[in-house]
Amino acid sequence: MIPIITLVIYLGDTPWDGPRSLFEMLDVADSRLYQFLNDYKLNLISPADMSDEAFVKFHTDLGFALKVIKHQREDVDRVIAETDHRKIDRDTAFFLNTATRLELKYEEKKGDVDMCLAMEKKALRDKVTGAIETMKDFGLTEEDIIRRITEKYQVTEEYVLELLSPKVA
Repeated sequence: MIPIITLVIYLGDTPWDGPRSLFEMLDVADSRLYQFLNDYKLNLISPADMSDEAFVKFHTDLGFALKVIKHQREDVDRVIAETDHRKIDRDTAFFLNTATRLELKYEEKKGDVDMCLAMEKKALRDKVTGAIETMKDFGLTEEDIIRRITEKYQVTEEYVLELLSPKVA
């Protein structure tokens, strides 16, 4: 027989504060019933509860991804710079986009994703988006916004238009 191990990976960037066993989840009125129940332990990986040194236990990009999840609100750039994970595979990049608020942008081609380039693209998008919002607040027309943004950030009109009119999912 092959054993099956259930593992839960908590993707939050704050420490896990939920139950860690079945008994902690139950609210049984008659405590005598507990003797007939198995207290199933929750096998949990919570990046926010791990030390940075613990991520090296993972011998794949999962350790890097979990470390990024832990630091997603603060110093992701430092995490990327400190590790040898400048390049990650597409599945890991997709996982990070799904699990975090990083919104990494990368080319949909075969091969690895350059994390530094993806973070630079995200930083540029954040700057341009902020500039667009500021210009909107000052009442500039869409044409003026496009002209100023393309000149200042050396981006295409299509890029600015995409940020001006984001697609609604």
